[in-house]
Amino acid sequence: MARTIEDSGDGVIDLATANCSRNSVSVLLGNGDGTFQTQHIFGAEFGSFPAVAVGDFNGDGVPDLAAANFASVSVLINTTRH
Repeated sequence: MARTIEDSGDGVIDLATANCSRNSVSVLLGNGDGTFQTQHIFGAEFGSFPAVAVGDFNGDGVPDLAAANFASVSVLINTTRH
């Protein structure tokens, strides 16, 4: 499961993917030309049916990530400042 997001404040589309075999989420920052930088990996619990969602989960106006599976949800708060 992958989602496109704009979470770094630069106006360029970024990509978040669920890595269910590694229990992690990868965020790839966009270069603005259709390519992406090297992945940044964040730990998250997965099992069957992994999914990634984007939303402002802590109300600070900055998009965060939620990684969900059959039995749990990991919320990854975006701590970048624009």
